[in-house]
Amino acid sequence: IVIGQRIGSFGCAATNQSTNPWLQIDLKAAYLVSRVRAIIYGKPGQNINVHVGNSVTNNGLYNRKCGRPPYDDSTNGKAIWRDVSCSPPVWGKYIVFQRIVINHFLEVCEVA
Repeated sequence: IVIGQRIGSFGCAATNQSTNPWLQIDLKAAYLVSRVRAIIYGKPGQNINVHVGNSVTNNGLYNRKCGRPPYDDSTNGKAIWRDVSCSPPVWGKYIVFQRIVINHFLEVCEVA
């Protein structure tokens, strides 16, 4: 994908329903990442982890975890921009989103 542009023909990438579904974005080169901003569909209160780093071991889930995005109970499952800070900034070629939930999907619609 191209950062800052939509993913896929409908503007989103989604997993099938599973336990702890994840999506990995390959930036094609390592960048110093201080913040990840993404449109993510989901129900309020569901944990979404964001990992940034250069490893593909365990699908990139061993890379450093950046802060969690805030959740707003008024979103009611709608897509909103969610910001995740990486402090201190981390060098990474891969960004991995993982929803910590049983039998659900993960949908990411834009990354900036």
